Amino acid sequence: MKLVLALLMFPVASFAGDSGCGLGSVVIQKNSKILQLFSMTTNHSFFTQPLGITFGTSGCTASGIVKNDKQIQYFVEVNSEELKRQMAVGNGEKLSTLATLNGCIDSNSQRIFSEWTKENYQTLVPSSDVSWEQLNLNLKNATESSKVIQQSCDITKVSSI
Repeated sequence: MKLVLALLMFPVASFAGDSGCGLGSVVIQKNSKILQLFSMTTNHSFFTQPLGITFGTSGCTASGIVKNDKQIQYFVEVNSEELKRQMAVGNGEKLSTLATLNGCIDSNSQRIFSEWTKENYQTLVPSSDVSWEQLNLNLKNATESSKVIQQSCDITKVSSI
């Protein structure tokens, strides 16, 4: 019964190969269909795959399918409402993660990034109903043109996250 429930919860496409990166793929390395199902279930149950992709742990690297722009896009999509709140006040856990994804590795550069989002809030979030797509585009355009962010955050380190 549990196996049937697990099959319904996860996409069938994941049976085509590896279960991806994450704790499950570190613990279960044999590539049989059943073991990969358990590996995938472990990754999803403990949220290790998104965390591994974000921080480059558990066998996840930026050289895989998900590149940094897609990581940021996905992160903004999933967390846009909380990000908007945290950008307005200039601090928060999600905002720190977004800073890391943008190459702000150390705590000082993350603080600068957070303060920068607060100072530029009207540009980043021009209205209360801004979509995650527009927020993502505004962030991308503003970070690429910001001398403060370019000086504080090492974009070359983004590829190693």
